[in-house]
Amino acid sequence: MHTTKEIEIAAPREAVFPVAADLAGWPAFLPHYRYNRFLAPLPDGGIVKMAAVRSGIPLTWISVYRADPLAFQLHFAHLKPATRGMVVRWDFHPIPTGVRVVITHDFQLAWPVIGSFVADRIIGSFLVDHVAGLTLQCLKQRMEQR
Repeated sequence: MHTTKEIEIAAPREAVFPVAADLAGWPAFLPHYRYNRFLAPLPDGGIVKMAAVRSGIPLTWISVYRADPLAFQLHFAHLKPATRGMVVRWDFHPIPTGVRVVITHDFQLAWPVIGSFVADRIIGSFLVDHVAGLTLQCLKQRMEQR
């Protein structure tokens, strides 16, 4: 599974990046996020337990999170449960009207026969695309209302 979601935000990259990088603050403006709790600090990030909801379905996962403010990137490596091995990268590209935020998810599910179907159709299309799209829409709304 490889998915990409992107959005243009009419705010400077230097203002958008720190808001996106503040995982603990996400539930304040992302109504689909229940919480993000740091389990262990690491340089430039930490191990974080993240919890969201998609159409009433609770979702929970644990990731290694790293923010790279020099490259304007956020990195996530899922540790567990069902999305173990998923790699997520956020990129913040300056554009004349503000910033283009791009979220990329890469994931291979090594289940015989049905692994690619589950990864592409259920995890990718139904869960990841929806949550990432809503996250970007809410980030845009928050930054453009400031």
